[in-house]
Amino acid sequence: MKRIFVLTLLFLVIISNLASATYDWYNIQWDVNNAWLNDNSQKIPWNGFTGRPTVTLGVQYATTQTPPPPGVFSRDVTVIITSEPHLTEFRFTKVGDPTKYFRAYVTHPKVAGLEIDSPDPANYIPIHLDGWNYWGGNFYLNAYPNTGSEAGYEGIYTTYLRFQIYPTDNTDPNNPIINYDYPLLDETLHYSMIFLEGGLGGGIVTALVAIPYVTEVDVLELQRTGGALTVGAVEFMSNDKKGKHPYKLEITPGEPGIVGVIPFAFHRIDGTAPQITYDVGIRNTSEVHSKKIRRKVVTKDANGNWYDFIELEILNFDPNAIYTSGNYQSRIKITLVTN
Repeated sequence: MKRIFVLTLLFLVIISNLASATYDWYNIQWDVNNAWLNDNSQKIPWNGFTGRPTVTLGVQYATTQTPPPPGVFSRDVTVIITSEPHLTEFRFTKVGDPTKYFRAYVTHPKVAGLEIDSPDPANYIPIHLDGWNYWGGNFYLNAYPNTGSEAGYEGIYTTYLRFQIYPTDNTDPNNPIINYDYPLLDETLHYSMIFLEGGLGGGIVTALVAIPYVTEVDVLELQRTGGALTVGAVEFMSNDKKGKHPYKLEITPGEPGIVGVIPFAFHRIDGTAPQITYDVGIRNTSEVHSKKIRRKVVTKDANGNWYDFIELEILNFDPNAIYTSGNYQSRIKITLVTN
């Protein structure tokens, strides 16, 4: 099966410059129980699931401190859970095909009835710290039932959840003031599970992802310097622990033609001109070829599943060629081959 996918990575940066509380006001318990939900061992049923514990969070006043008097300053806190910033809802998304997903949500027994399934402020959890009483318990990971046909859904599904806690002034219950400039906790948990069509058995699931680094290439500069440009990466994932090197990655030109015969090349798209050939290499290795690379997967992830991550670079443009001006395009195809 041939899979060519693109990912867009978004990053969120927090800059803090104010503080109106001190860390020693609070005792915060953060006990993660997440490994079993991030090793592709757990299945997502088509009709969803509930109640998978992922982390224990506990908050209370520090016993060595004296709570401020009522009406002076509230030492309450707010828990905010977010996920991928480009989405308006929490999702388990199929690796390599973002059109396939299961909607996710988080629950906590202290806020019965609240299904935290988006970053909407309505899903924030206000915690009132009364004296030195403890607030805490497990957060549970859940998935809503899916609808329609299961066809094409089999694969590996990933997401992450970011848990943040901020001090909050609740002296006016109708107008709580969250101090975003002073995060008391900022932790991210990752999840990776599988879906099998029919939900049966212990099937093997794989995923292949292409991650582009650049969309434009200065060919003349590479020709002049004789250098290399890292253009992207390839990540292979599986839930397969068995076999002896059962997987290979095949890297070939993406244009039509006979594999192993046609070269890697840029082709003019706004007119006619000779193709601009180049070599493809796997960064930090000696694997460089003008037409095809076949790489055996020999590594596993921390959970013992077959896994590989490589970066691809383009190089060896003909220093003596005279190129015709114009717009050119080139494709690199990555294929997963199994024994």
